[in-house]
Amino acid sequence: VTNLKYRGRCEPVISRTLQFLNDLSVGYPFHCVQHNILFENNTVKINMSLLKKLVKIEAVKFMLQNHTSKHFPFLGISDNYSLGDLRCRTVFYTALTRLLMVDLGEDEDEFENFMLPLTVSFESLTHIFNSSFEQEEALARDLRGIAFALNTKTSYTMLFDWMYPAYIAVLQRAIELWYRDPACTTPVLKLMAEFMQNRSQRLNFDVSSPNGILLFREASKMICTYGNQILSLGTLSKDQVYPLKLKGISICYSALKSALCGNYVSFGVFKLYGDNHFDNVLQAFVKMLLSVSHSDLLVSNYSSWDQSYYPLLECLTQDHMSFITTLEPPILIYILTSISEGLTAVDTIVSSSCCASLDYVVTYLFKHLAKEGKKTLRCRDVSQDGQRLLHFMQQNPEVLQQV
Repeated sequence: VTNLKYRGRCEPVISRTLQFLNDLSVGYPFHCVQHNILFENNTVKINMSLLKKLVKIEAVKFMLQNHTSKHFPFLGISDNYSLGDLRCRTVFYTALTRLLMVDLGEDEDEFENFMLPLTVSFESLTHIFNSSFEQEEALARDLRGIAFALNTKTSYTMLFDWMYPAYIAVLQRAIELWYRDPACTTPVLKLMAEFMQNRSQRLNFDVSSPNGILLFREASKMICTYGNQILSLGTLSKDQVYPLKLKGISICYSALKSALCGNYVSFGVFKLYGDNHFDNVLQAFVKMLLSVSHSDLLVSNYSSWDQSYYPLLECLTQDHMSFITTLEPPILIYILTSISEGLTAVDTIVSSSCCASLDYVVTYLFKHLAKEGKKTLRCRDVSQDGQRLLHFMQQNPEVLQQV
């Protein structure tokens, strides 16, 4: 704590101190867990015992109650000084939130008190949007650290209730204003991607709660806004393609994949009630995809793109083939060609996702092809969903032959 309070201008000290704090927040025997020395149940008990002792230390209590730039200068954002690597902020808030969770339970007042510094910052941003993006970047990194550490349904719901709707609107506005600057958009998009992660079933809201749908709608808005804005940049030089476009698109794809595979949204609800957010985000996926050439799909420097696009494609082919079948032939050729190219990738995430996607597509085709031979009215009606894809394959037999 002394390091964090008085060595704020020495980034190596701050970085290593925060990493150590982060390790402590996980629980002291973390090195033993990695080497399978302790049995799982004993590890949990020992970790919790040590964490309960840790949060009783006065220095730790001080951090939990005073995490502001007044007490910890490295949290400040000013022209005179700020951390060059703001990722340290995410580590700091992840560790703090883990420590907060030890005794938090369902105490909403304690959570509100912990969030007070961020509340003050967001309140100022809701009234003034002409400030530099550094403050928004810092807040997004802080919140991502907090969201990463909240792995229970109760604690995540507290954060959602704190964020929605006012402060999520601030993040949406930040994407609109600063879309040209990845230093701002990347932390905001990563925050949204973290929000969409249903880790430990934390997003399984009560059946009477609309929070899952509301969260998806906000993610849809942000992805669509970013996609439309980033495509307006036009042609970019080779060295600008990844930082200004591909990196942001890959984060959007990761967020969308988490939403589609999280099992906390019933997507049929959107069509049932005439809500176009689901359709809009799928169209945004297509627009962003078509802005990327095949030569960019499997470049070693762009592994984050590969590891977001292909798992998303696997989710789409698994549960949303009705959307895939509506795509125009050039788009279908683009997608199937990318699957063919991805099958030979060294990265197992890419190659296995391509194998799964191919399996879903071929299974879908086989089922509808089998129904073609049946004469009953019911089977003919059901098979109409696959008619478009069957016709496409008949017109372009070389696509699957190449695979």
